Amino acid sequence: MKKLTLAATILASLSLAACSSNQGLERIDSDFASLDNDSDGYISKVEADDDSIWGHFSNIDTNMDNEISRQEFNTYMKLNNGKVATDSEVSESAFKAEIAKFDKIESSFASLDNDSNGYISVVEGNDDDISNHFGYMDKNQDKRISKSEFMGYIKKYGNAVAEDDALEAIKHS
Repeated sequence: MKKLTLAATILASLSLAACSSNQGLERIDSDFASLDNDSDGYISKVEADDDSIWGHFSNIDTNMDNEISRQEFNTYMKLNNGKVATDSEVSESAFKAEIAKFDKIESSFASLDNDSNGYISVVEGNDDDISNHFGYMDKNQDKRISKSEFMGYIKKYGNAVAEDDALEAIKHS
């Protein structure tokens, strides 16, 4: 009987801890773009420390690199929908609506890769008006866009994100 009581007590404690894991945390009521103050595709601890996201930072930063990527942010928001998000629900249609606001990518990969090293860096991206798309394209979060990431993004979203020159390069790849 004592073992049963002990097991029930432990189970109840664990349940309470699991249920209250987000309790006391301020609700995240901002979208990624408004938190990414320097528009580099990542939310740093400095950018987060005065926003509602600060209390969630360590939970969102799953790879523990002290930055939150757009992918980490979106994943966290999806998993905690209703618990932390007040005005944003991350879904494919919301994503498409967000990227529709961005300037379309006008250039081919080769013309964006200024140093011809096979990658578009954050600096090259900022110089060529793809900064809003950068965090979405950088799938492996290495802070540079490979030709494969670039082509995959444009293939997936087509003329919603790209203009003729960029689309033409995809057709010939």
